[in-house]
Amino acid sequence: MIKRNVFGMAMILCAAISVNAQGNIHVQGEGGVFTADRLALLKSGEGGGLGNNPAMMDLYNDMRTKFGRMGEEVNLTLDDINGTIYLNENFTLGTLYEDGVAFKKLYLRYDAYNDEVELKESLDSDVVRAMVQHPRYSCSMNGNDYQFVEYFEEDGTLKEGYLSPLVSGGDYILFIKNIKVFKEGKPAKTSLDNSFPHRFLDKTEYYVSVNGESPVLMKTRKSNVLSVFSEDDQKAMKDYFKDNRPNVKDGSDLINLFAYANTL
Repeated sequence: MIKRNVFGMAMILCAAISVNAQGNIHVQGEGGVFTADRLALLKSGEGGGLGNNPAMMDLYNDMRTKFGRMGEEVNLTLDDINGTIYLNENFTLGTLYEDGVAFKKLYLRYDAYNDEVELKESLDSDVVRAMVQHPRYSCSMNGNDYQFVEYFEEDGTLKEGYLSPLVSGGDYILFIKNIKVFKEGKPAKTSLDNSFPHRFLDKTEYYVSVNGESPVLMKTRKSNVLSVFSEDDQKAMKDYFKDNRPNVKDGSDLINLFAYANTL
């Protein structure tokens, strides 16, 4: 879900004002302050099970529909799912930027399932909010930058979301997107089979922007990586592959490869 309510920079500093005047911070889900009490409801299954998070409600409803067809009842909570929706569950001190200029330090963490940056004023604060999703605003935490940009998926669909640049400063910008994917559990059919719980799994995607264009998904195959580069750079990049034999599924090798491409 894309949220477009953008106001002035000063409003993002006002963490204690009313919901209708929260400026360029929106609250996670459909609205209302996302407090520790609401998080407890989400985890406990009370009041609907998955709180005010629309993406998690969609997941819950999908599971109810599927199991309902099988004649089974399901009461799914986050405690029933192994893993986490966060890239790092701990809030860490990070920096907010407006148009690339740092203006505020807050405690941040990235929700990689819902593609949201959560923030709070202090580690002991009970109130968690989500940063507005707009290209003017970005942040950094744990050594990573999060930029809200338009990008193209594999099928050509244009989306908006957070990408983290790995290589920049030239014609080619390499981005990474860390995603949490829900994997449905599988009960053992017999005593000889293994059962698997519901779980969140990590998925990594790479996107490339060429000459300032919107980033495009790049599959991690040699042919797909080579196809990113311009005709003028093709020979040099093929020579690089021949001499260095990079593993295009390895992030470090991709960083070195694109850093080299930006020297051509």
